[in-house]
Amino acid sequence: MESFLNALFRSVIEAVTEFLPVSSTGHLFLFSSFFPFAEGGEFDDLFDIFIQSGAILSVIVLYRDRFLHHLTLSLNYVRGKEKDATGILFVSQILVGALPILAVGFLLKGFLDKIKAREDLLLILGAAWVGGGILILMAEAWFRKNTPKSNPEPIRLKDAILIGIFQCAALVPGMSRSAATIVTARFLKKDARHSAEFSFFLAVPVLLSAGVYKLYKHRHILNGDTLPVLGFGFLASFLLCILVIRWFLRFLQSHSFDTFGVYRILLGSAVLIFYKLN
Repeated sequence: MESFLNALFRSVIEAVTEFLPVSSTGHLFLFSSFFPFAEGGEFDDLFDIFIQSGAILSVIVLYRDRFLHHLTLSLNYVRGKEKDATGILFVSQILVGALPILAVGFLLKGFLDKIKAREDLLLILGAAWVGGGILILMAEAWFRKNTPKSNPEPIRLKDAILIGIFQCAALVPGMSRSAATIVTARFLKKDARHSAEFSFFLAVPVLLSAGVYKLYKHRHILNGDTLPVLGFGFLASFLLCILVIRWFLRFLQSHSFDTFGVYRILLGSAVLIFYKLN
């Protein structure tokens, strides 16, 4: 029962933080530092993959019609049965946006693992939260000053490339994949909804690729004892993420990302103070 309660709390944290620009990885690290699974650190890593997979499934389900529409258009375009290039452009944007972080993450995998194992990881997280929060506030101020409200620009292929490049900043613990993509999109004059949704879409190939790799890496601890807790976390994360994404999009209809920038600065400052005192 203790493992299921721990799993529930982590699923809530994942759902609330995965698609918001606040760093789900950082929040999960903080929680696991104080409340680790009894099964050990390797199980912690595997569980995180299951709840991230639940989050990705929520995006696929919520946007299934759009995905199916664009995939169908893409296939018909490739076959020469369709002249509308909208679908192939949509798929291309996601692929070129995901490629940089997948390539850099693979090449620097050993180095990144060492960072996550450092004793001063709290210092890194705190600094990343504060720095990311400042960037969000700067991006929002720049957007309001330079972008006419009545004329938001759609995301183009060149934008997807730039967003994908800057998404690599999320490899630093605490920076947040969502924050990196949203901040870049805002500097490129994209409105709040398009910025958030493109961040959702980029999460699908990025987190699925990471999930497949880690699932294979930890396959030896998949058994009848661990699967119930993993499955529970997956389902809870999936259901909760659907609610959070819907709330997030409604929130952005009348709010900017400033709230998340302030939250990051406050949280990061608290973490830095805690690290300094300990």
